[in-house]
This record gives sequence, structure tokens and C-alpha cells, in this order.
Amino acid sequence: MRKCYLVEYDLLEYRKSLELQKKVREIKENNRDYDDFLLILQHNPVFTIGKRGSREDILAPEEVLEKEGIDVLEVKRGGEVTYHGPGQLVGYFLLNLTRLGTSVDKFVWKMEEILVKLLKKYEIEGWRMEGYPGVWVDYQRRKWKMAAIGARASKKITSHGLALNVNTDMNHFRLIVSCGITEYNPISMEQFLGNALEITEIYENFEKIFEEIFEMKLEKISINEFEEMVEKNASS
Repeated sequence: MRKCYLVEYDLLEYRKSLELQKKVREIKENNRDYDDFLLILQHNPVFTIGKRGSREDILAPEEVLEKEGIDVLEVKRGGEVTYHGPGQLVGYFLLNLTRLGTSVDKFVWKMEEILVKLLKKYEIEGWRMEGYPGVWVDYQRRKWKMAAIGARASKKITSHGLALNVNTDMNHFRLIVSCGITEYNPISMEQFLGNALEITEIYENFEKIFEEIFEMKLEKISINEFEEMVEKNASS
């Protein structure tokens, strides 16, 4: 099995995550044999505007965003406007699809499949809905979005990835038109199950399923090891 380095953060400032991903992408584009990475983390409260998004999809005025401590950033991933914050598992996939022998469509399918299998462990039936990337659930006779997909793939090098609402503050989603969708609302695992979950356990289950779906062996390295590795190769 091909190796993939695993890096776990408790809370990573969003701007720093963009800087790290940009550096890894540049390294991987210049060296097609460079290592693959999976970053698992949570973010500070932030609204991100993807390629198809608009500032108009953020419904809250500046004073509300400031009061709630929510940052706003434009990013180069696919999708529209979404929210990241504590209690949400974010997975960033820094992979070379050519070496993995997979297409962009199959890559997205595999990300969704990890989430479907993960939710099943908690007796939540997640499913795909055509035309709406992500993973959905039925709750109180309605369709809800529990996980979002917002990856980027350029020159077969991937970045960004997915976000699963675990114990997320869902009130913040009311301040945006999430992913450009007005007819459906997002939901968290905590809301669905009626109790909070241990997010480190979610991390562990996610990582095991990643190995199964992507057929890669994860090798965990520390945050310092990862960031030193990136800086060393970015400057060389």
C-alpha cells in the first residue's frame, strides 16, 4: 500500500491552513514523487467563499460577524460559501491522483464514501444526492446536509477536502446561504443523535476508513515534523 502521512491538529487557524496547503501544492507540482498528506483538524470560526460563491451569500452584517468572532476569506476550492468552526471535523487531502491511478470524480466519490461509512458506525444512514456534493441524511421527514465536499484538483494534485458536522455550532450556518442551497439545511451528528460525541474518536474512525477506501497506509507525524518538512522542501 502507498504511504500517506497523517497530521492531526486540535485547532488550526484557517489562514495558516491555506499557507500550508499552498506550499505543499507547489512542492508536489515541482516534484511529482513528493509525499502525500492527510490533515485532520478543526478550524477557528470562519466563512469561506469558494470559486462559485459570492459575498452576498453571507447574510450577517459586519458587526454580527465581529461579535461572533467569525472570519471571512475567499479560497480557491470548489463550491460556494460554507462555515468551519470548532466541533467540525475537517479533512484536507494533499494527494497526487496520477500516482493513485484515480480520476477527480472517483476522488470525490471516495471522500463521500468515507463519510457514509463513518456515519454508519453511529447508526446514521448517510447518502449522496445527485447534483449536491456531500453527504445527506433523513431527519424528521426532511433531507439534511451533514457533510460538505469542497476540494480542489489541479494538475491531478488535490487540496482542501471535506467537512463533517460533529458537535458544530449550527447557529452560525443561519448567517449564510450554505453552499448556495436554500431549500435544505445543514445538521450535525450531535443534533441527529441527541448527544455530543468525542471528536478524537471520530478522528480515529475517519482515519481507519480512509486507509480502507483510498488503499493507503497512514503514518502519523507530529505537527512540528510536518511543518518543518514543508518549510524545508518549500525553500529548496
